[in-house]
Amino acid sequence: MKNIFIGGVAKSGKSRLAEYLHDKYNYNHIPLDYFASSFKHNLPDVGINSNIVIDKKSSELFSLFLSRIIKAMNQSRDELFILDSAHIYPKDIVQYLDKDKWDIYFLGYQNITAEEKLKELEKNNKLGWTLKRTYDENIEIFNNLIDISKEMEKQCNELGVKYIDTSNGDVLKIINKEETWNYTKENILK
Repeated sequence: MKNIFIGGVAKSGKSRLAEYLHDKYNYNHIPLDYFASSFKHNLPDVGINSNIVIDKKSSELFSLFLSRIIKAMNQSRDELFILDSAHIYPKDIVQYLDKDKWDIYFLGYQNITAEEKLKELEKNNKLGWTLKRTYDENIEIFNNLIDISKEMEKQCNELGVKYIDTSNGDVLKIINKEETWNYTKENILK
């Protein structure tokens, strides 16, 4: 079995997938967004932030910081880890993940409108941080996240990384319906 890195835009299902795999396969789950938030609030001069819309420079710096943690995790023979983050682009982190030791997945929703995404979250009672913003602010944020999803899918295709489009619903339903699950299951059980 390999360690797992799950990246992607906010509200794409990263934490849900990570929790599912943690429960099913007994991985140690480390949500990296807490680290990004800590940098933003305690060490703002470092340049790593936890903004909802990914900052390219912050992604590079955060990936470099994580490379040290990943190196230590690669030494572990007894523990398996799932890392998930909404603050990293594929091109920034892939260079630090040995594909012999890590399965890498990115999630996004490029085939949905901002209005549809907001309605989906409302329907499933998953609004979270969106409750602190106006409707117009949320629409602007989700339009940015949709654009970032398109960029992530492009980067994943160029890098040979698995991209999962969650535009059409719950990530667990998607991976159980599509060949994505077969890909995931085969890799996880190695």
